[in-house]
Amino acid sequence: MSHREGSPTDDVFYVDPKEVLAQYSVEWVSLRKSYDDLKEQLKAVQDELNHLDRKLEMGEITDQEHIKLYREKWTESTQMIQVKREVENRLYEIQKEIRVANRQLKQAEEERRMRERFEQERANAMIEWMSLKQGFDLVSQRRKEINAESDRIELARRNGSISDEEYRKSRIEQIQQLAELRTVESDIKRRLSELLAIIRG
Repeated sequence: MSHREGSPTDDVFYVDPKEVLAQYSVEWVSLRKSYDDLKEQLKAVQDELNHLDRKLEMGEITDQEHIKLYREKWTESTQMIQVKREVENRLYEIQKEIRVANRQLKQAEEERRMRERFEQERANAMIEWMSLKQGFDLVSQRRKEINAESDRIELARRNGSISDEEYRKSRIEQIQQLAELRTVESDIKRRLSELLAIIRG
């Protein structure tokens, strides 16, 4: 029987999906906060750049001052953008891992439910099988009784202790009873076979 890929039996680097989610939760929260902070900082830098443009237009600073300050802010924003991209990449990686872990958890939960359902069906089948087996034994016992009664009547007919009419009437009843028993016996055998298949899995 092959093992499911990613299970502890075939992967030395296997980590339980629940542990994966727990490990990444702290990092995700921290990185997400950093990501939001970087976005705010970049927005602030952009506002400062726009403010520098307005100061230049109003003649409050010279072209050289504008270029110098603009370059400083641009360098600062470029570094922020690089960090932001790195954070985005890491968040994307974590997001993929979390989705994989969630799928594994969902699959494991479904497998657990299937196992529980199978075990319940198996337990129910065993109970029904035992009950039907008793019924089957009773049918077999009844068949033996009818056959014994048939032998007794046959002997009585030969001895002349019962009339032919009584003999025929008794034989017809016995044949009808045996036919009914065969039908019941066949149904029980079929159901016992079905239950046995469930029990064996």
